[in-house]
Amino acid sequence: MDTIPLRPTANQTFQVVLGGQNCSLRVYTRQSEAESMVAVGGISLFVDLAVNEQVVASGVIAREGTPLLRYPRLGFDGDLLFIDMQGAADPQWSGLGDRWRLLWLSADEIQRYEAGTL
Repeated sequence: MDTIPLRPTANQTFQVVLGGQNCSLRVYTRQSEAESMVAVGGISLFVDLAVNEQVVASGVIAREGTPLLRYPRLGFDGDLLFIDMQGAADPQWSGLGDRWRLLWLSADEIQRYEAGTL
């Protein structure tokens, strides 16, 4: 398990090595037309992921405690997960890196997480 360093900014793009994989991550916010259950004040946080410049996932909405990829993807080993260090709210950009942490979990760790043993 690795913690991916994030800044409390609304939009950020960076490179990071996760499990030996050269990854490019984009974490960004989008305003929705109307407030809904999937947004805080109409704003949601999303993630794009590429490995070796090949897109693995794009426009994945960030949910607290929910693996972002949800199933094995070609070209990526493991999964990404936002954790709320102060409760169980979905991540908001203003608390990234402090209240909300982004983790990379190996395939084994994600199985243990989903089984409740991690």
